[in-house]
Amino acid sequence: MSARIHARTHESLLQLQLWHLRIGDISDSDLRLGLSWLSPEELDYFRNCASQLRKRQFALGRLLLRGALSHLDTSRAPGQWRIVEGPHGRPSLAPDEPFIGFNLAHSDDRIVLVTGPLQRLGIDLEYGLKQRKVERLARRWFNPSELAELMQLEPAARQQWFYRLWTLKEAWSKARGEALAPSMRLVTVSGAEDGDFSVAVGGGETSGWRFLRVGAAPGFHCALACQSDAEIRLASRRMSGLARFEALKTQILNEARSA
Repeated sequence: MSARIHARTHESLLQLQLWHLRIGDISDSDLRLGLSWLSPEELDYFRNCASQLRKRQFALGRLLLRGALSHLDTSRAPGQWRIVEGPHGRPSLAPDEPFIGFNLAHSDDRIVLVTGPLQRLGIDLEYGLKQRKVERLARRWFNPSELAELMQLEPAARQQWFYRLWTLKEAWSKARGEALAPSMRLVTVSGAEDGDFSVAVGGGETSGWRFLRVGAAPGFHCALACQSDAEIRLASRRMSGLARFEALKTQILNEARSA
């Protein structure tokens, strides 16, 4: 199921897809079978992961990606896609592959993927029930106005506000294909406490950035960022088995344009 966000102009339509995966939904036997889809480089990375959770996050993220790509282009098997690593470890399709933009994020037992016909497309996911020293993190990564907004809140409200802001800022950083530092300080989010928010971008960026907070699993915060002035249609699916997808209702919580 899809939801639309209307832009100021309606000259074109931008179709984005959200793909969700809960790690526990994929059996060990399906995971072993899916490893045959991975490239030698991906298999090496999988084997060298330090923990079992990280192994599953990486492998299932690549299976979600490959399965989604083949869902979009049924002429290609999941194992046929050539995926390369770019700067800062961001994966993309090899230059001679058909272009499909994408970005992956994972947190705890959940993985999300966004796909679309855009190069500058990013997503972030955070488990909001994980307690962090958010004041210290905000001092390191946030702008003075964002830090001031955080400190005005009651301590009990700071965790969720932090995650709402963090996901928006990291999604933008990932969409630009850059490392968190200094990108996180080049975007300023305000008004996130009550749900609605505004965004100002720096670093020589032009306008046209879109920021969306979207529904995810209970306890999780999810945001995506993309550079487009088109009308956005957003559709969601859940991976319930190896290369098996089910439609989900798309929940758009809030949306903003960059100033």
